[in-house]
Amino acid sequence: MGYGIVMVVATIVVQQPASKAEEKGKAKAPSAAVETKLKEARRLLQNGRYAEAEEAFTAIPAEAKKEPGGLSPAHKVAMALGLAECQSSQGEYAKAIEGLKAAAAAEPKSADLPARLAELYLTRGDWEAAETAMRQAEKLDPDHLLARFVEARLLELRGEIDKAVVAWKWFVDRHNEQRPEIIRNAAALLLVGQAAERYYRASARGEELSDSLNDVINEIYEGALRVDPNCWQAPWLEGRLFLSAYNERAAARELARAQQINPLSPEVLATLGQADLQGYRLASGRAKAERALAINPHFAPAYVLLADLNISDERFVEANAAAKKAVAENPRDEEALGRLAASCRLLVDPVGAAAAELAALGNNPRPATFYAALGERLADRRKYHSAERAFLLAAAADPARAEAPIGLGMLYMQVGRESEAKSLFDAAFAADPFNVRADNMMKVLRHMAAYAPIESRHFSVLVDPTQDELLGRYMARYLESIYATLTSRFGYVPPAKTKIEILKNHQWFSGRTIGLPFVPTVGACTGRVVALASPRATKMPFNWARVLTHEVTHVITLQQTEFNIPHWYTEALAVESEGFPRPQDWNRMLLERVPSRQKLLNLDTINLGFIRPKEPEDRQLAYCQAQLYARYMLKRFGDDALIKMLMAYRRGLTTDRAITACFHVAKDDFEKGYLSYLDEVVKTIRTRVSEEEPVKFSQLERQLKAKPDDPELNARMAYEHFARRNYAEARPFADKALELKPHHPLASYVKARLLQSIGDRPEAILAVLEPALDPKRPNERVIDLLAQLKMEAGQLDEAASLYELARKDDPYHTKWIAGLARVHLRQKETAKFLNDLAMIAANDADDLAVRKALAERYLAQGNAAASEKWANECLHIDVYDPTVHVLLADARAAGRKFGEAIEEYQTALELKAKKPNDLKVKLARAQLGKGDRDAARATLDGILKEDPEHPEAKALREEIENAKKKG
Repeated sequence: MGYGIVMVVATIVVQQPASKAEEKGKAKAPSAAVETKLKEARRLLQNGRYAEAEEAFTAIPAEAKKEPGGLSPAHKVAMALGLAECQSSQGEYAKAIEGLKAAAAAEPKSADLPARLAELYLTRGDWEAAETAMRQAEKLDPDHLLARFVEARLLELRGEIDKAVVAWKWFVDRHNEQRPEIIRNAAALLLVGQAAERYYRASARGEELSDSLNDVINEIYEGALRVDPNCWQAPWLEGRLFLSAYNERAAARELARAQQINPLSPEVLATLGQADLQGYRLASGRAKAERALAINPHFAPAYVLLADLNISDERFVEANAAAKKAVAENPRDEEALGRLAASCRLLVDPVGAAAAELAALGNNPRPATFYAALGERLADRRKYHSAERAFLLAAAADPARAEAPIGLGMLYMQVGRESEAKSLFDAAFAADPFNVRADNMMKVLRHMAAYAPIESRHFSVLVDPTQDELLGRYMARYLESIYATLTSRFGYVPPAKTKIEILKNHQWFSGRTIGLPFVPTVGACTGRVVALASPRATKMPFNWARVLTHEVTHVITLQQTEFNIPHWYTEALAVESEGFPRPQDWNRMLLERVPSRQKLLNLDTINLGFIRPKEPEDRQLAYCQAQLYARYMLKRFGDDALIKMLMAYRRGLTTDRAITACFHVAKDDFEKGYLSYLDEVVKTIRTRVSEEEPVKFSQLERQLKAKPDDPELNARMAYEHFARRNYAEARPFADKALELKPHHPLASYVKARLLQSIGDRPEAILAVLEPALDPKRPNERVIDLLAQLKMEAGQLDEAASLYELARKDDPYHTKWIAGLARVHLRQKETAKFLNDLAMIAANDADDLAVRKALAERYLAQGNAAASEKWANECLHIDVYDPTVHVLLADARAAGRKFGEAIEEYQTALELKAKKPNDLKVKLARAQLGKGDRDAARATLDGILKEDPEHPEAKALREEIENAKKKG
């Protein structure tokens, strides 16, 4: 975040401490009434009541005429400064400048007026006019603080850094020399504080810098607030200092203080928006930028903020437009030019990017701010090579600043160059000891120093060897097993090994990923590096293989498109690659949102759903809709649609242009077709009993009173009474519903259950239920009870038919598959039963128990290959379960893969499996199978030494000896 001038300094006091020339001109004591009016006008100004303040300042001359002394020169200067501040705060810069010029002509002995003019000219990018006005002020008062501040800023902006540092030091010396006078002047303290910040950052390091910045905050800025309780600039400057160091909590506290004093300060609003940007609260940040512009339509930092927000939201056209507006307000602003260059680069406009860079270089041969801003925005969108160049140029332009090395260090962390990142963070933290992100990354790197890599052909898996060495080995194997499939699917092979980093717990994962305490996921990909929180540290086991498949898909598609692929599309391809059915929670959201078109995402808003969702469910909806966009494209545009879009992004096209280029349709037509596709999807989704919205009993009573002949309401009331075991009250409502609508499903279900409760004949119950079954859209309660009754009656074929009918209607409802499994188990249809279990496993990637059951049953059947497959899938959920390793070893031994079986038996033993001696016998058999008789004998000898009477060990030992004698 760049430094700017506090543009309201000059109006906090009536005027700069008087020069000798001005002292001579004093003839009359100031009017108490005028002083009171000026003080009230300044209060209104400082509280953000700009229009009222302007009226108050304008009314002062008329009030002064009533006073004996009239309006003194000092009063006229204060009034002119106040009016200019009111006008400039509302974006009327030209009016403010003209007013000050007129006042300066009328009061030629005032240094305050040309100094403030110089500051305004500087804000508008007119450096020549700023220098002329500044020289005029210094001629009148060589020690004028605001004039000297403008002079130092001009040196800094022109790249004369060494001279600028000397100029900033002058303020520190001046504060020390004139301390009694300066500490009574809030405006002077603010200028000294900003100058001291710059000087200390350029000249001090480490603890000395930290102490100096603390002094600036606690003595200078807080001192200004003590002098003037309405000095909102002091906490704003403190908040900005903290925010530049990513200390959002401390920044928020100070910015809240500033906003409490002046809720309409564009400066405070823009800085709060920057905090939102850091936290990816993009919608909130956008609202603050727009609010700042509503107050001051020409406030360049608000346009810079909008450009940043649009870049983070991948709205590059809008970012470019915002950057151009910022440049129009101040053509020499490096912050604005940096955003213009970044947006041009992201729009694949190298000419525009080069023009912005040349403009920055034309103003300043060492434009560190420009390059730091460019690097940060490009790194945000993973344009690593271009961002690295920008950060390196920023560091070369001003080696004392911390922004570039921190940005470059974060970039190197993203691309897996940790050793280079460490030295950068060390240096950066010395240059900015307040920087939370640098401090956190140093802690992460110290923590990760003990990690060790597990190398495979295409991957390097970095783990904490004290916790995750075993996990790392199995991850490396899994990654190699999917590599060919994924690279073939997308037609791209990454040129270098991909780094997979398994962090010890979620806290270290968050620190590694963003340098801040929390990120709401267990996996993240930068395109070059994949980071995961260790499954061992999570409360619930999860299928880490699924997560790796997802993240490696990102690696491929991000690199394949040179990081031009938008967030939503790389997520769409990653979710598709996982190969699991759509979660029911996603189906529920679709049922709620698609018919009404309420709260649905589209191509303009879907990226925001990933980055910073408005509601907790929006992130999951973004994943869901992204996948459905991919499936929609496949259905409408053919099997090569997804690859076409990838290639379009590789060429640098935006989504709008890619749709037109690939599919020859307008974006509006594309979106319209997508909504129609969603309608088709929703028709296939069923609202399940477990997801029905509860209705309050009192509400149902009121509804039924209003509509007593509504069959739905009567049936629902019957069900509510039945659920409360009020059977006598339930029956009349069920009967009435069936009278109003024969065979009503819910009413039929309730009546059937009531008949069950009194022990009525099965035939009577079936007579109620069977007519209520609609084969085209079966009611869940009706078909479930029917199937249960058929099972109880031993009519297994009929039960199977009912469960199959229900499954076809709602294919991924495990309830129906489990029902089929129970039927097939009773029918001893083993193949069908195992197929049912496989479908249950496919529905839930994290279900360890069903995968274990499949591995065990296939092993018992003698199907070693199938058993091995399912045992492997168990390891994808819990690699530290010794029973799974035994299962896998048994399967591999049965398949005569003795070498691999030996490894699994040994792993199970390392994991402290139960009955270790029995397991060692299996190990010895595998060693024999491999032909390693000596190893088998040694294993058995170890068992018998511990347990001389172990029967299986003795028998196998004798078998070996007999075979040896025969041989």
